[in-house]
Amino acid sequence: MRPRIELFLLIAGVSALPAQGRDVDLRYGRWYQGNRSKSYELRTDAPLGDGMFSLGLAAQLLIHDSLGRHHAFYGAGWQLHALRHRSPLGPYGIAGVSLGISTDTTSQELAVLWTLGVGAEWRPIPWAAVGVETVYRLQDVGPRGFWRPAPNSRDGIAASIGVSLTVGTAMDRRWASRSGARNTPPPQPPSVITGNAADIVRTALDALGTPYLWGGTAANGFDCSGLVQWSYSQHGIRLPRMSRDQARSGSEVPPVIEALQPGDILLFSAQPAGGVTHVGMYVGEQKFIHSSNTGVKLSRLEVQDPEGSWWVARWVGARRVVQ
Repeated sequence: MRPRIELFLLIAGVSALPAQGRDVDLRYGRWYQGNRSKSYELRTDAPLGDGMFSLGLAAQLLIHDSLGRHHAFYGAGWQLHALRHRSPLGPYGIAGVSLGISTDTTSQELAVLWTLGVGAEWRPIPWAAVGVETVYRLQDVGPRGFWRPAPNSRDGIAASIGVSLTVGTAMDRRWASRSGARNTPPPQPPSVITGNAADIVRTALDALGTPYLWGGTAANGFDCSGLVQWSYSQHGIRLPRMSRDQARSGSEVPPVIEALQPGDILLFSAQPAGGVTHVGMYVGEQKFIHSSNTGVKLSRLEVQDPEGSWWVARWVGARRVVQ
């Protein structure tokens, strides 16, 4: 059976999409009520801050051959995911829209593919996952809008299986810790904590080992911004809930070790010139405390440290709440 030229075009076209060090998904499925088309998808997925959503580019190819008639849709667009990768095994929501060309043996027309559905994913290790998705699709030929599609538009339920790989070096808030060989022992809490925020730092250090919990703001579990907010709240200081808002709290501190004081909020970004996607609290001695996928832990801000050099490269700023 000869290889389909459409699949080669899909791979060639999506290779130019900016994965930006994020998850890259490859999916294969069937559109059961869309004339049983085969579907091929290649997608990227990047977290939006430390909230519940992630967003990525998608390239899609739908093919159907029946009785010598060839139908296809070639398109690219955006997909929004909710609650994806929040745990090693869990469900998530999907919404997407792609613009492309709908073709058959006699015509080619502009079309929009609307997608809405759910998926489930198992991620046994931080950089790889497998999953299934079930979605409702509407191929809006014309296009006229999903609320008033043309008579020749197709719709129906589709299902797919896929694999997801995390590539590049961007930071994913869902797997914030970096695995790999260590040439240095794990960091220990500072022997002496100085400054006006010392009590806040000690409160944060009391949470070491607490499990990671997305949306967590209490001692039974924390996400990154929840840990910072909780530590300050125990001393009567209210901070915003989200990391992007904490990035505007207090006064600005230059992102250099010499300028830091214990209690300063450290800001990290997954990509150059991108928004803040992770926060931690400086504790002194070139160490900071934060909530990663393994729970509340200490990390170093040292280029000589295998994990620390990764964080240093993504450290974009600091804020001082207690002067």
